[in-house]
Amino acid sequence: MSAVCNKYLSLSAEDLRDKKQLAQAAGTELTAASSEVCRALELAEHGDGLAAASVYAAAAKDRLGAAARMLDQVADILATGTLTPETAAWASRLDYDRLYRSGISLGQVPHSAELWQEFTWQARTGGPLGICHDMRERTLAVAVLIGDWLERTDDPAADTALTRIQSAMADLAAYAQIVAFANKVEPRDPAWVVPQGAAA
Repeated sequence: MSAVCNKYLSLSAEDLRDKKQLAQAAGTELTAASSEVCRALELAEHGDGLAAASVYAAAAKDRLGAAARMLDQVADILATGTLTPETAAWASRLDYDRLYRSGISLGQVPHSAELWQEFTWQARTGGPLGICHDMRERTLAVAVLIGDWLERTDDPAADTALTRIQSAMADLAAYAQIVAFANKVEPRDPAWVVPQGAAA
């Protein structure tokens, strides 16, 4: 991924190393947060109730907060990079529909046209930095959702709200999977662009 990123944005070797480590660590935190949420839901439904579930939910919130901080640092590094005119032209012609179909057929992209369209919009308007900011905001949004739930565990609807958190966490994980797949595309690879004169 570092080599891909360096072809997209010109970054120093040190920045590339730091960015890779931070991005990997953020991904690990997101995976762990997802596990914590699943455990919280399991306890709420079949275990010791919401008191025990809240311990795991709080751990998930902490992990999401850590991931967001790491993504913040990734964004700081990306902001120092420069997008070349050649790469900008290539990116503007990237065939996102074909890329999505390829990801689906390979089993590397979740079946979610809506999430893919949201990713595509971010990629087209903000590039790697925009995607990173979007990923951070999505991560923080789930953390806020968990925080709100933790403050209202005595609410009669708390069980249902926990299921909503699980759905939000699943969407976040799916979006992260989409970003990871798209990051594997070799910048300036002509195989993935819409031919000149063809409709996008």
